[in-house]
Amino acid sequence: MQNYSVFVGIDASQNKHDFSVMNASLSILNNKKKVTFDNTLQGYQKLIDTVTTIQPDLSKVLFGLEVTGVYGDGLFDRLKLNGLNVIMIRPESVKNYRDYLGLPKTDKLDAKCITEILARGEAKPVSEKKKEYDELKTLTHRRSSLSKTLTQEKNRLNAKVVKFFPELLHVFKSGHNTLRAIFSSYSTPYSIINADQDELLLLIQSASKQRYGLDKMNALISASKNSIVTHTILSEEDTFTIQSLLDSVIYLEDKIRELDKRIESKLESFPLYKIILTFTGCGKLSAATIIAELGDITRFNKASQIVKFAGLFGDNSESGTSINRRGRMTKKGSRDLRHALYMIAEFARRNNPILKDVFNRKKNGDRKRHVLAVNALTNKIVQILFSIMRSESVFVIQHRDLMRIPEVTRDEFFQNIEIEFSSSTRKKIYKFEDEFGEIHDFVYRSTRGAEIV
Repeated sequence: MQNYSVFVGIDASQNKHDFSVMNASLSILNNKKKVTFDNTLQGYQKLIDTVTTIQPDLSKVLFGLEVTGVYGDGLFDRLKLNGLNVIMIRPESVKNYRDYLGLPKTDKLDAKCITEILARGEAKPVSEKKKEYDELKTLTHRRSSLSKTLTQEKNRLNAKVVKFFPELLHVFKSGHNTLRAIFSSYSTPYSIINADQDELLLLIQSASKQRYGLDKMNALISASKNSIVTHTILSEEDTFTIQSLLDSVIYLEDKIRELDKRIESKLESFPLYKIILTFTGCGKLSAATIIAELGDITRFNKASQIVKFAGLFGDNSESGTSINRRGRMTKKGSRDLRHALYMIAEFARRNNPILKDVFNRKKNGDRKRHVLAVNALTNKIVQILFSIMRSESVFVIQHRDLMRIPEVTRDEFFQNIEIEFSSSTRKKIYKFEDEFGEIHDFVYRSTRGAEIV
């Protein structure tokens, strides 16, 4: 490691940065100097001028910044661009050091702590792939945001359908693309009754990609003739609103598909991606969220830290014999990570026999304990994911674990998997180990409505 004679610790914020300068003996070298500088190019130059007066040879100076959202990114990039020695320090390093010294949290003291950590050689730098983690997180957060907006817009559109043409929802219980195409051209039951049937049939076939045809059209016409709706035509305002909602839904769906492609492409640079995918119920989006939210897995020493980071630890209250049995989650921590883990748990509790047993034992047949059981299961999933990510080994359902669960749960598992399947299968492939230690690939025959995301 290069020998440095001067260390500069910087606590970054939005508009200004606090800094401290020390030597290897932990002596502060900028006592009489201004300890803040503006988050501008002019402010940056003042920092460099201050440090240069202390140590003209900047190759002997090590700069360090604590990771604080995006506030320090511009400064970090500027220091790197100018060829200076700079590292990003993990926030937990600074917090632990500050707590050890019993210091309050202030910008000036944080800068001093960062500098001392640098001088002592105890700084734990963030992963060199921080930028890639940040870029992936940007994509997953954007997708999450658009997905919520899409759900809201679909709900608004469905409300219009219920008001003006409820029969569409009865006839097309699935096939929302077809429903939207019909509603765009035929917004009331009366417009269907008076429609040219050849044109209507062509629209249904085209919108459904030949999934629906004459039978669906006849069912729609029959339902329209029996409709209680009184609107024969829509006002200009309603027509505009409906078309605006249709355009919005189409636009959002297109953007989400584009984001999915970008996310999948970005994931190829993370070796842990394919390892996480081997876990029961973990799809591409869930894996992307886990990687983006956790970042460098080595910054966590144990699974319980991830549990806390995701806000999964129970918020149960106990006093004597009184226990909050509902097991509410704290709603603190990373909401996106918590949601991804929850979705994995919902699939796993139906299909993974080991985790199904964990869920059933915790729930114990009590509906009020459902959330408590899901929470306990999610904690277990975090432990498994942490293990396979740290060891970089794929997930395998172990024979010894299968033997510990009730026979009925074990039998149900083997009745719902296939170990002989086409090499071109589109189903997700998992692994289990038999009693002889041989590893088998398998797919689930049915997910019983559980969705892998």
